[in-house]
Amino acid sequence: MQWIKNNDALGAINRGVPCESSLCTLCDSACKGKCETWLSCLEGRKMLYPRRFGYSTSGANQITAVGTGYHALRVQGYAYGSKGVPAGLSDDPDDCIFTNVSVETSFGVDEITKCRVPIMTGALGSTFIAAKYWPSFAVGAALAGFPIVVGENVVGVDTDSELKNGKILKAPELERRIDFFMRYYDGYGAIIIQMNVEDTRNGVAEYLIEKYGNDVIIELKWGQGAKDIGGEIQVNSLEYAQFLKGRGYIVDPNPLDPIVIKGYENRAITSFARHSRLGSTNKQSVDEVRQEFMDSVAYLRKLGFKRITLKTGAYGMENLAMAIRFSADAKLDLLTIDGAGGGTGMSPWNMMQHWGVPSIALHAKTYEYCKILEDKGMRVPDISFAGGFAREDQLLKPLP
Repeated sequence: MQWIKNNDALGAINRGVPCESSLCTLCDSACKGKCETWLSCLEGRKMLYPRRFGYSTSGANQITAVGTGYHALRVQGYAYGSKGVPAGLSDDPDDCIFTNVSVETSFGVDEITKCRVPIMTGALGSTFIAAKYWPSFAVGAALAGFPIVVGENVVGVDTDSELKNGKILKAPELERRIDFFMRYYDGYGAIIIQMNVEDTRNGVAEYLIEKYGNDVIIELKWGQGAKDIGGEIQVNSLEYAQFLKGRGYIVDPNPLDPIVIKGYENRAITSFARHSRLGSTNKQSVDEVRQEFMDSVAYLRKLGFKRITLKTGAYGMENLAMAIRFSADAKLDLLTIDGAGGGTGMSPWNMMQHWGVPSIALHAKTYEYCKILEDKGMRVPDISFAGGFAREDQLLKPLP
């Protein structure tokens, strides 16, 4: 992956060495371009073709076949036959045109969630960039008809939220996020709300089912992002750090320590890191983890949730097998399996670089394990893959 991906054919420029998804390693909200992803957001399908049509020819850059990842795969076509022609149309060449293709999909067991396109967002949680850009993501997802995910800790970090004895009395930021999506929701896509340890303690599930019922999907998760660490954000305000400490979060250094307070006042300390906790640290066997997981699902169903999903990450093969089998046994509506190559918050850089099983290997193993269940006559859970997908060609490669 150690090469520059400036693309003269499209007029695209990457700053330095890009990551697997072809983003720059630092994708900044203040950037004025012009990587391929940035240009695609503005130019749309125009970016499918080299610029200056009628005045230029182009040569493919074959170094995309280097390395292990989705970037190394090639999209394969075929010379005859047709697949995916919508009902009511024939396989006649006049009907087999790309404008007639339907890419709709769905997931779920008893209650089916329909999607116009086979994509969904990553989880946008308590990071400030997620809150800042939520309206555009939510409205876009609702109009395009695909699921969007509210990540962990949204209620816990909201200074305007109110909790009493483990019960949420008011959660304006979470309500704002849900309402932005529901304003334009037309039956396609969904809004999925994640829960971590602190969210469970704060009564997020109980609040959601009481206020929104089954208009939302609840999602359990194993670790922050795709890694077995707690969710992390950076806090520059002493008062806010103390607020989060009071909400039960781990805040480092301790903002209630008089020495730390003095250090902050003297600018020896300029920021704090807030961390959330991991689940299942008190479990030492697969059977114990399974029982805890099944109990959690049973509790959510007892509350009234009809759609429950699980988010897991780039763990080793035992944990991957557990996620697939537990999801099948619990009849979950969706299992999301994520590679570990990115993050919108404070995912440690070395973890993004070196943590976990690479996406393509992880996803290939997922297929193998699902085939084992299928051969045994079991229903394989619906699965979504994440990790290294940013552009349309990368989205096409994993599709069958």
